[in-house]
Amino acid sequence: MATLAGAWAAGGLSLSVLVMGMGMGMGVACTVEPSDPNPIVPPPPTSFGSDGPTDDDESTAATSTTTEGVDDTFDDGKLDTPPPMLGGCQYIDFLFVIDNSESMQTFQMALTEQFPDFVTAMYDALPPNIDVHVGLTTTDFDDGCDAQEATMNCQSTATLPEVQAHYLRPDETNDGGNGTQGRLFEFGGRTYFETNSNDDPGQLSTWFSQAAVAAGEDGCSFEMPVAATGFFAHPANATANEGFLRDANALLVIFYLTDEPDKSVESKDLYAQMVRDAKAECGGDACIFVSGLVPPCIVDVNQKLWQFMNLFDEDEPIWGDIELTGGYANVFGDALAGAIAEACANVPVG
Repeated sequence: MATLAGAWAAGGLSLSVLVMGMGMGMGVACTVEPSDPNPIVPPPPTSFGSDGPTDDDESTAATSTTTEGVDDTFDDGKLDTPPPMLGGCQYIDFLFVIDNSESMQTFQMALTEQFPDFVTAMYDALPPNIDVHVGLTTTDFDDGCDAQEATMNCQSTATLPEVQAHYLRPDETNDGGNGTQGRLFEFGGRTYFETNSNDDPGQLSTWFSQAAVAAGEDGCSFEMPVAATGFFAHPANATANEGFLRDANALLVIFYLTDEPDKSVESKDLYAQMVRDAKAECGGDACIFVSGLVPPCIVDVNQKLWQFMNLFDEDEPIWGDIELTGGYANVFGDALAGAIAEACANVPVG
């Protein structure tokens, strides 16, 4: 979906042509990963370390940072009338799926520190007058749960019944939590921030930075980011999330921030279909962009979260190692902004 150069060599960014290092441990005593009949087996990821690309990078790394479909003659100023575009993106909806379990404060703070620079870079890369929504949900499906669980080999050591006990589907019961079960997190009297690429991004940066930290780290330790993504788009949350998600001519950007593997109980394909159904008028996968700051082990073992992130595009998504907080700018900056601008330009014309 996007073309990216190997200029982001520092900080552990991993990518292929396009929204984590944990070694393989002992065997899992019990896994809660539902088995998908046709698991996705992505090609070996290209890793960029502090010393630059490896020999494998030549076949996967792009050679230019130019974003197709975005007219760079407008870099020096915004015009009231948008320039011609290859595609039809008029709106961008940013959904941040944020792990709010214990130990996440450092990563939440690091993300918010990078957010203002990211928004500025994104606005510079986008054509003028793009309507933008920004919201967040958490990985929690059991508000108030105090259960603890551990992971081994990038899987939960809890039994399936233990995990299921903390998976409350919103179409069956409402746990009453703010930002749980795929509902948008309400902060400062709003469930999402609406702005425009012509606007000063300062107010958006302030709101998001405060909201992402306010999501906290007292959520359930059974993190379910894939389920949260699916149920965010499910009719069960239509009232709570009203107005946020646009379909036709709108790009949905999903960005994960989590330091744990996914424990969602049901199939990744079930959750993906929920999102595709909500983007059917726009064109389905062509209108969905996924990225994230995640644990590298999900790539190593092709864990459910990694499989889900790869469902919507043939190319590997942009991702970074969540533990490398000093390198967040390598993924959450110009690289991601340019890729999103290109994805916007390639959204089918409605």
